Amino acid sequence: MQDLTVSKRTTQVLGELSSNVIFKMWNFKKFGNCESPDLHFKKFCARLILKFPSSELVFISLKYVQRYIKHGNNTNITNEYQLFAIALMLAHKWHHDEVYSTKVWSEITNISRVDIDSMEISFLKSLDFKMHITKAKYAFWLNCLKKFNLTGKYEYLFAKKIKTATSQEILPKQGFNYDAKIIQPPVGFERNIVASHYSKEYKLFE
Repeated sequence: MQDLTVSKRTTQVLGELSSNVIFKMWNFKKFGNCESPDLHFKKFCARLILKFPSSELVFISLKYVQRYIKHGNNTNITNEYQLFAIALMLAHKWHHDEVYSTKVWSEITNISRVDIDSMEISFLKSLDFKMHITKAKYAFWLNCLKKFNLTGKYEYLFAKKIKTATSQEILPKQGFNYDAKIIQPPVGFERNIVASHYSKEYKLFE
């Protein structure tokens, strides 16, 4: 999978977008309203994105959150922090050639390894293990996110039809990579620094 890396400014933009998308969908599912996230959750999202600097994985994780909100019935996940952490972890596992261990995710998110394992299985079961995103659905989802980001209208997150030009975005690789190599903690982690070579900067929301 090709890394679509992000600058510091884009990380902030993606953190803002992710926190708004997740918090609004989560609150609508739980409480029937679309309130805005607090600063703490915005910082949490930006911090995770900074440690896993691939905008493509962020967009995929938000699509997983949308699928969970629409179809999931997972009582193990009790807040928006857990929801984003598990969705981003699954996006990373499903579409990346090198993955981080559960221990790393636990220490980064402050969620216990036992809880991560439990929530991961429950999340997958809630979505009936349907993690692949087709070319058409991925392009449509990007446009929905862009429309939401520009207008703030919640309905775009669950839109079924939007007029859009054909997208040429690089698509996620199909299927879980069971042979993925476990790698060291990501950039910025306390004990280790992983050097990465990035190909280009993704600027859809700048």
